[in-house]
Amino acid sequence: MSLLIPLALVAVAVPLLLALLRANELFFLRVEGRHVRVLRGRLPQRLLDDIVDVLRAAPVGRGAVRVVVEDRRPRVYMEGDITPEQAQQLRNTVSMWPVAKIRAAPRRRRGA
Repeated sequence: MSLLIPLALVAVAVPLLLALLRANELFFLRVEGRHVRVLRGRLPQRLLDDIVDVLRAAPVGRGAVRVVVEDRRPRVYMEGDITPEQAQQLRNTVSMWPVAKIRAAPRRRRGA
C-alpha cells in the first residue's frame, strides 16, 4: 500500500510536467533527409513551405526543429545535423511570423 501512493503521484505528475513544458511550444518538426513532418502544434502552410525549402537546400540526415514562445516572440531550437547556415535561415524565416498568426493557423488533418 505504501508503494501505491508514490506511484500514483508520479502517474499524475508526469503528464502535468509534460503539459507545463509544452505550454509555450508552437510546433515541433522532425527532419529526415528531405522529409519534414509536423509532429506537434500548428503552423501556416506558407511558413511550413518556407521551412521545407530551407531544409531541402542541403539535405539533413536527421534533426528536429522546435519553435516556442519566449518574450512574446517565436524562438527556434534545433538539434541534429542542421548546419549553422540553415539554422540562421530558419531563425530568420520564423522571426518574420508573429506568434498570433502561427497560433491562428488551422489544425492539420490526419493523413494530410
